[in-house]
Amino acid sequence: MARFAQDAAPPSRSRLRLKQPPAPTGIGRQPEFVSLKAGGFRWTVTPEFRDVLLAFDGLPLDDWLRSGHARIIKKGPHRIVYRVELPELTFFVKKNLIPDWPTWLRQLVRPSKARSEFNLARAVAKRGLPTFMPLALGRQEHPFGAGESVLITRSLEETQPLQLFLANVLFAMPEPRRSQLRRRLAAELGRFVARLHDAGIMHDDFHAGNILVRLEDDDRVSFYLIDLDAVTLHVPLSWVQSRANLTILNRWFILRANRTDRLRFWRAYAGARRHGKGCDKLGSEGFELAALDLEKRTWQSNLDFWKRRDRRSLRENRYYSRLRSRTILGFAVTDLDPEALARLCRDPDEPFRRPGIKLLKNSRSATVTELEMLVDGRPCKVIYKRFRVTTWTDPFAALGRPTPALRSWALGQGFRERGLPTARPLAILHRRRHGLLYEGYLLTEKIENAQELRDFARDLKDIPTDCRRHVLRRQIVQVARVVRELHRRCLAHRDLKAANILVSRDLARFVCPFSPGWEARGDSLLHIARSSIWLIDLVGVERKRRLSFARRIKNLTRLHASFHDHPAFTRTDKLRFLREYLHWALHGPGDWKKWWRAIDRATQEKIIKNRRSGRVLC
Repeated sequence: MARFAQDAAPPSRSRLRLKQPPAPTGIGRQPEFVSLKAGGFRWTVTPEFRDVLLAFDGLPLDDWLRSGHARIIKKGPHRIVYRVELPELTFFVKKNLIPDWPTWLRQLVRPSKARSEFNLARAVAKRGLPTFMPLALGRQEHPFGAGESVLITRSLEETQPLQLFLANVLFAMPEPRRSQLRRRLAAELGRFVARLHDAGIMHDDFHAGNILVRLEDDDRVSFYLIDLDAVTLHVPLSWVQSRANLTILNRWFILRANRTDRLRFWRAYAGARRHGKGCDKLGSEGFELAALDLEKRTWQSNLDFWKRRDRRSLRENRYYSRLRSRTILGFAVTDLDPEALARLCRDPDEPFRRPGIKLLKNSRSATVTELEMLVDGRPCKVIYKRFRVTTWTDPFAALGRPTPALRSWALGQGFRERGLPTARPLAILHRRRHGLLYEGYLLTEKIENAQELRDFARDLKDIPTDCRRHVLRRQIVQVARVVRELHRRCLAHRDLKAANILVSRDLARFVCPFSPGWEARGDSLLHIARSSIWLIDLVGVERKRRLSFARRIKNLTRLHASFHDHPAFTRTDKLRFLREYLHWALHGPGDWKKWWRAIDRATQEKIIKNRRSGRVLC
């Protein structure tokens, strides 16, 4: 990096309006920088935009916020990111904070995050890879060591994160343009990643949100690498290093891209690799074995990743807040209305005593009602459930295992992390007395226009005969796919009955939650799937390291028992469900007859057992 020329003159606000130059690509001649002091910060800034970015008293961020030129796009305890749109320039301001003493100590012995990302951006561009262009770097002058740091980068116009482009742009295109562009994206992304690895760039947080895409004329695509704080520079990556990096990237795509597009990416990547120890084998007989090994490693990596993410809903972070008082413990999502949440914390039983309230369920173990609350500033119908204490031992049992309410909360968030369709949990509360947990309260979003699967089967007789078979077969496929993906994620639902599966009342709406088109939000990388089918009542869900054949049969038997004698389902319908669940032997030999006989035998045993105990089978 070139040495910075010292410039002691303070910056001034120039009246001369600068013209917007062409959008940068991050490749080519690196801009020169000058050093100066302003506003308690030592700045390294490009002379071209010095007067635009800095005033006499430093960065005029408060002025931009008041005038509406700046807005916050991401905020957390460690950093705040602003987008600033001025007539002369559009750029991002990333302010790294010092929220605690470990962060302060870290910056005493290591460069600040802003300095690291500034240096990496210049190094990545020097290696010929497209990335953002840094405009300024600021370091606070603090009497007791390290202070805050600021990185200002130029906006890459007409770009957006890859996962948002796929969700909001690609799948809104008409055919055949959509398919042609999808194939081009897969191949170009493979070649782009090969260039990264040949250049020795390892990104430890390599997901679709950290790759920007721009759609050029004639549907050509350009990619840019961002969030360089997680980048390390090497010589050309070996195959072992490349495989680890590809596994991180493929964790996102294995859930959202079909096998053909993943293979298309892999062929383009393998064909474009030129350097790196062990990468010469990718073009020979080891190509297919390497692809299969990568898929296997990716799925195991996803399972490990989800297991770690499950702990996020039980901690305070930007998605969840902790609730704590003398009598209440719990957690809530951060976009839930604070006033309504405070009222619930003061008296969790108050909603059940409201005049005219309708109870959806009122039994010895649980009470359920429907409310309306503000979620993310919008009115939303919610389901409020109270878990009663049925025996005196329940509070003591909670010392050694999660309560049913807490299990439902954690598993509901875990379902969303895994892309499984369920009602979104909003809050979990527990009454606390003498250090023990008593009644639990769970608040979830209501799934609108939905009915239980058995009610759907009952209402089939009201559908015209000519379309009844079509509707039934489409619904069978949807249910089979959801159960298959549930088990594929090593989750078992011991109460997988028809009453715990909701389907849309709109019989023209069959949306598989694992289809290529999904809903994506800019503030989260969570896979928020559109669906016409949902799993509820997650108390009976268990996480397993490996889901055995016997456990799968037990789950399928419970679902089959709900329809074993239903007149709307023929043996052919049940076989269609089983073949779809087994993915038509796509992932290996599928001995459906073995599964058929095992489910039938277990169903007959359950019927006999329920008759002896006098329990209704539903």
